[in-house]
Amino acid sequence: MSLYTVICLAVLCGLIDTTEIRTDFYDSCKWKCLTFAQLWPGSFCMSFQEKRCKIPDQVNDWTIHGLWPNGRERCNKSWHLTKKDIDDLTDNLSHYWPSLTNYKTFKFWANEWSKHGTCAACADSMSTPHKYFSRALQLRMKFTINKAFVAAGITPSCDKGYTLKHFHMALMDFGTHVSLQCYKSKERQILMQVKISLSKDFSIGCKTTEDNFNKSYYYPCKNKSEIYYYPLTNHSHNPCP
Repeated sequence: MSLYTVICLAVLCGLIDTTEIRTDFYDSCKWKCLTFAQLWPGSFCMSFQEKRCKIPDQVNDWTIHGLWPNGRERCNKSWHLTKKDIDDLTDNLSHYWPSLTNYKTFKFWANEWSKHGTCAACADSMSTPHKYFSRALQLRMKFTINKAFVAAGITPSCDKGYTLKHFHMALMDFGTHVSLQCYKSKERQILMQVKISLSKDFSIGCKTTEDNFNKSYYYPCKNKSEIYYYPLTNHSHNPCP
């Protein structure tokens, strides 16, 4: 094969790669809905081995799990989070969006940005790491699950269970597309996560047929039995012995 042929092939491949990259970038911006997910630390560690999960001392309420554009992941692998990007948000992020596993906190945030934030950045309101993490914190202040539960008479307990309808009624103001996810332990359904569907403008109730790439570790809570909302205790792996 001549040198000229090799060069031509290289150029051709380069054009093809560039086209693919542009297509991928365009596709990454086509998402319609966002999932805003919050975790309940009172039961979270039950699904992990003891050495892999620890609730930070400052955590005493629902925490952010993520803000995920549905159906898209890792849209810009070269755009990395730096500590300078979120320096003024660190205290609030540590409180409301901590790592509950043995992941170092900044590494956890960096992974969330790489996996989901780079796709969310297609929206002007989340076009930088600072905007993305600020928006997640704002949503956490808006969707206060604990406040909604208390107003509905739902409090953490090892002995008292609630119906799925009771939980949904409590979260009625969060929109029609709210998903409760549970973890099964000793034949009980344990509330673990609440996922709220939002449009790009953050209005509630976005309906989509897109797949959410962030496959959950938990299953949708079911009507067939009561759901338990365990208390947050010092015994994070076994809050209700």
